[in-house]
Parts: sequence; C-alpha cells; structure tokens
Amino acid sequence: MALTSTSTLTDALSQYKNSLAWWESAIKASSLLEAVLYLLACKPETIAAADQSVSFASLESLRGTLEKQVVNLGSAAQRVSFTSGKMLM
Repeated sequence: MALTSTSTLTDALSQYKNSLAWWESAIKASSLLEAVLYLLACKPETIAAADQSVSFASLESLRGTLEKQVVNLGSAAQRVSFTSGKMLM
C-alpha cells in the first residue's frame, strides 16, 4: 500500500504492523520505511492504541536502520552477476 496525503494515521499504523518482518524482503523494508516516514511527518510524541504504543524516538532510530537496509537491498537488486567457468586441465 502506498501512503499518500489522503492516508490516515490508521492506514500508516496498519502498514507499519504489516511490515514488521522488514528484514525478509526489500518490499517490506520499503513499506515499513514509508510508514515510519509518514508517522514522523505527523510528528506525534507517542502513538498509542489499546495496549500498544510507538514513540517518536524509536521511529527515528528505526528510520536510520531502514534507510540503510532499503538502500543496500536496492543496490543488491541492481547488481546481477553471472559467472561461467571452465575447468582447466
């Protein structure tokens, strides 16, 4: 899901929760980064719902980690190498 200016805080939190296993793929990492950036843009001190909460400080920390991971995964996807060899006798 791509978050837009018409997305709600609930949309961003849903995307955040759906992408928690971000290390599994570049898509999940990008999706979580997008949710984190959206939440940071709203500048909440703390987001709480029921018995769960996310702090602004923890989002900033996660943002840095995700940005590095997304860049690395994106770079790896662009690097495709194939090596063929012939045994010398």
